[in-house]
Amino acid sequence: MNQRFVSIILLNYNSHQFTFDCVDSINEKTQNVQYEIIVVDNNSAPDKYEALQPVADRPNVRLIRSRINLGFSGGNMLGVQFANPTADYYYFLNNDCILRTNVCSQLTLFMDATPDAGLCGAQMFTGDGSREATFGYLPTLGSKIIGHSFVRTFNPALYPAIQQVYTEPIRVPFIMGSTLFVRASAFHAIGGFDVAHFLYVEEEDVAKRLLQIGFYAYLVPQAEYVHFTGQSTTRNYDVEKEYYISLFHYFRKYHSWPARALFRAYYVIKNGRKFYQDRIYARLAGFIWRGSPMRESLRHRQKIR
Repeated sequence: MNQRFVSIILLNYNSHQFTFDCVDSINEKTQNVQYEIIVVDNNSAPDKYEALQPVADRPNVRLIRSRINLGFSGGNMLGVQFANPTADYYYFLNNDCILRTNVCSQLTLFMDATPDAGLCGAQMFTGDGSREATFGYLPTLGSKIIGHSFVRTFNPALYPAIQQVYTEPIRVPFIMGSTLFVRASAFHAIGGFDVAHFLYVEEEDVAKRLLQIGFYAYLVPQAEYVHFTGQSTTRNYDVEKEYYISLFHYFRKYHSWPARALFRAYYVIKNGRKFYQDRIYARLAGFIWRGSPMRESLRHRQKIR
């Protein structure tokens, strides 16, 4: 049987050293599959992009430069357009990750053996070697208002324990965006990522849309990688706002108007009650109360270089 082909897509934004380490770990660990590595530079500063360019000299690497920051969804979709059109799988991997095992081969074998799997992911570890949660729950009113522990008692299959150590593959609601290994045919069928999501909630959205056409998400714990969490994104008020812009875009797609109103009230109260800890919470509560308008997204501030 011919070896499967995996197109591995990495986004780089002012973080070239992480990209070098990630690419080197892929080339070191990957066996028994054909693969390419597409590095999309998401409009890094000119000096940072110049420092990145030697990555194109590494094996199996193609470097693409975007003239604007397209965010997570848009940047990855740019990478898809340059990917091998006959690829069997796409692996969307954060550049601040390194592989601990032969992840691409392990996930390929799992997907080949699991026809209803639309996407899967490897087990995440932190930089200090601690096991980290690799999946989450799709946002529902029940889980937000009465808590995940309570709703799990009624539907444990839909809410597997996040902190449990798993030794065998398990079906999960969605996989964290740092390790999205996706069946190319299913990804094509849903039109790829929704590029309206600039920074957050992309993984929930793609898992939801795959579920709508009959494909599920799985954690494959035998495959392992390290994620140096948060190294490529600076947290600030504008970035915090971006989360709620994406979250409420998700709610508008999949939930009714009354449900969205309840979600808005929930998040206003959640942030507002913490105003004494940091004024950012009061500002976020006001932003959510205004409807988390997408016109205030960072993507609308982009200037073409």
